[in-house]
Amino acid sequence: MTRNTLWVGSQCILRFGLSVFESGRKLSPADAKKKLERLTQQMRLEWCVNALEKLAIAENNAMLTNALKYYRTNKYLSPKFAFVVLWRLKANKIDHSPSFFKINLKRSKYQDDLRSMRQGNVEMIWPALTSSQRQMALQMGHKAPA
Repeated sequence: MTRNTLWVGSQCILRFGLSVFESGRKLSPADAKKKLERLTQQMRLEWCVNALEKLAIAENNAMLTNALKYYRTNKYLSPKFAFVVLWRLKANKIDHSPSFFKINLKRSKYQDDLRSMRQGNVEMIWPALTSSQRQMALQMGHKAPA
């Protein structure tokens, strides 16, 4: 035994049936998958909050500070917030993954905001939209990015 540590990703854990424990108890494959999905979601949320914190500091802008507070509270952004956040993260070269951000389109106001959004703005938030949200955007007359 070498006592070395090997970091293994969640997909490999699931693919190769490695044991996952919680409070000393070995989880069933279904429970292991749920736990790994929860941990992945939590890590993505923390990644997004970290990027938003860096952005709020970099620009010292009230709207971005509000977007950070809103994301911390709700764990998603409105389409308008998403556009501004993703645009400014890119402009400031702050490491982020647009697909980690969640956008809420359940409220009719958010749907109206997406409907009235310019095509270029929709293209900016496209990676953050789920497949059903993308379908909704297409039905509203927007085009998928080239």
